[in-house]
Amino acid sequence: MKPSDFFREEQDSEWSTNGGDPWSVRLVFDEDLVVRLRRGPFDGGTDIEAAFGLAHLAQRELTAFGTDHSEKLDNDQMATVLRSMTVVLKRLGVAFDPPFRDFTGFHGYWSGQGMSGGGGWAARRGYVSELFAPIFSRLDALEDAETAPAYRGVDGKLKNIIFASTGPKPRIVLRDALNNVIEVVEGAEQCLFYDRPLADSGLSWDELVQWWRTAAGDMEGKTDTEVARHLYGRLAASLASEPEKLLFRSYCERYGSDGSHPALLPQVYLHYDPQTRKERDGRPGPLRRERMDFLLLLPHGIRVVLEVDGKQHYAEGDVASPRRYSEMVAEDRSLQLRGYEVFRFGGSELRTADAADKLRQFFNDLERRYGR
Repeated sequence: MKPSDFFREEQDSEWSTNGGDPWSVRLVFDEDLVVRLRRGPFDGGTDIEAAFGLAHLAQRELTAFGTDHSEKLDNDQMATVLRSMTVVLKRLGVAFDPPFRDFTGFHGYWSGQGMSGGGGWAARRGYVSELFAPIFSRLDALEDAETAPAYRGVDGKLKNIIFASTGPKPRIVLRDALNNVIEVVEGAEQCLFYDRPLADSGLSWDELVQWWRTAAGDMEGKTDTEVARHLYGRLAASLASEPEKLLFRSYCERYGSDGSHPALLPQVYLHYDPQTRKERDGRPGPLRRERMDFLLLLPHGIRVVLEVDGKQHYAEGDVASPRRYSEMVAEDRSLQLRGYEVFRFGGSELRTADAADKLRQFFNDLERRYGR
């Protein structure tokens, strides 16, 4: 809402302008509308919109009263605006408790605070601006939260990403068990370990490239393009199947010229069991799927998992295995309940002649879904 929304046009027959025209239009304060907002929003509006409108109106009128006396409201009307504004803000969880309730109280306040006399109008203008600044800041944050993607992100703060393994399972220890600080003590050269803080904006390709410039150790004097190509080669080396390679290549070709898009991370450890299958002597481990084929870290904690299913996901040898399939869908349910989004491709689906077209369409749809 805007300040003008709280005024209505009225024709007054007692006015005579424009050469004797008996009708003139004037703006009249709609006090009933302002009072009704105390009961809640209406006509499809929201409390945030009402609060914005009332706050802008109150700031404008107080500034005018404190400087050039060009205010449009009288003392009682100003009191009505401030009262309604306080009620609406309270519903939003925003505190507002100025040291006055109307124009008269505002005048008494500024007199007592030494904002009279020469230069007083500038002090009063500055005071009103400071009074309302945190209100608008809080309303902006609430509005941003309302317009953010309506997806539940993953709870918790991401601390480490272990990904792109090209060899045996790395050996990991807790360097600091109290603070959950981990360290890769064996196999570190065969996997990548990203441990930089992750912002709410997710992890973009540009950010991953800048991390790689330091992590790779031999990028001095290289251009960003050269570093990006080197990183792409290292990530691609962790992919074993042709369908996985096609998916990775299709994504990177699509966004290769725009590093602001989320980085597609391959072979990301989700769970970690220190024992290998050999060490377990064929016994099932306590964790089902240890690695995700691909992971996208999007803004607002959204994590998108892409899986490419070979027959090992649903068969034992060449025989269909209901047990393997059940384990796979059970793990998907667990991930989704924790806030992950999981999308699966059949391996044979990405071996067809139109596989690249299917992937391009999928990435189009994914981008529309998440607003990227």
